[in-house]
Amino acid sequence: MRVSVARVRTVLVHLAVWLAYYTYETLFVLMMQAPLPGLLVSLLTWSMNAALVYLNALWLFPRLFARQRYLAYAGALLLLLAAYCLTRYGLIRYVLVYLEDKESHYDAPFKILAVQSIYRATFFLGFSMGYAYARHAIGLANRLRRQERSLLEADIAFLKSQINPHFLFNALNFLYAQVYPLSEPTAKSVLLLSDIMRYALNEGGEQGKVMLDKEVQHLRNYLALNRLRFGDQLQVEFDVTGSTDYLLVLPLVLLTFVENCFKHGELFDPAHPVRLRLTVRDNELELLTSNRKRTGPVEHSTGIGLENTRRRLDAVYPGRYELRVIDEPETYTVHLHLSL
Repeated sequence: MRVSVARVRTVLVHLAVWLAYYTYETLFVLMMQAPLPGLLVSLLTWSMNAALVYLNALWLFPRLFARQRYLAYAGALLLLLAAYCLTRYGLIRYVLVYLEDKESHYDAPFKILAVQSIYRATFFLGFSMGYAYARHAIGLANRLRRQERSLLEADIAFLKSQINPHFLFNALNFLYAQVYPLSEPTAKSVLLLSDIMRYALNEGGEQGKVMLDKEVQHLRNYLALNRLRFGDQLQVEFDVTGSTDYLLVLPLVLLTFVENCFKHGELFDPAHPVRLRLTVRDNELELLTSNRKRTGPVEHSTGIGLENTRRRLDAVYPGRYELRVIDEPETYTVHLHLSL
């Protein structure tokens, strides 16, 4: 209902603007003591003007200019201008001249009608460009507000998830000191878990991002902890190609997909190991995760969640990432391409 009311209000506003401008031109014609066209003639000519304005503002501009297809937009504008001029000339010369009861001023030479048509087309295209720019700017502002709101909601959700890790981090420091004299492997596990908690609590430096090499080390710590947990039974391949130095990335994004493998994947089949491949080339990051689905019980994930990760990517990397998820009956594959 709200959408319908808003659309009706928009239509009424547009009609009021067109009526106001028509009234202005009519008063100007009366002041010049020139003959006024009939109502039907005015309706036809102003319908053409409106079609020119809205075809550019609502169709050409958002599909071509707003997508930076400038040459295509310029060509489309020339075609629209030519179509308007030819249609207006045909309408004036072969239709409107017969709708006037008195001697018609539409029966003019081709050059005069052509110049008038080009002038009117250019005039209303100017209005159309202003309207299109305004709509585009308002749309961008609304989209930025939605992204900021989504990012804020994601940050709030993440902060809530930090409450328990913060408590665990303090407890793990105490446990490490107590366990080390008794069992060095167990103490190493506690230390790895402590490092993971510390990273989770302290992530997010400048612009909310962290160094990529630290994010990769966080993944290695996560995998090392699970190797201590499962020993030689764990079947995971983790390969990193390219340099991860001097690059920034949104924190804990990569961990979400790795955690998902441990939550749903088969971890102990040597014939079908979990494959994690990270490739960095020319500020382009690609993460590929592939795992065979587990048939038994699954692990509970402690990450921020795939949906929350999508929202964070939308907010921080709009138009700069591609996420493909291939969910098959026996396998699950994720491919993330990210422009850093």
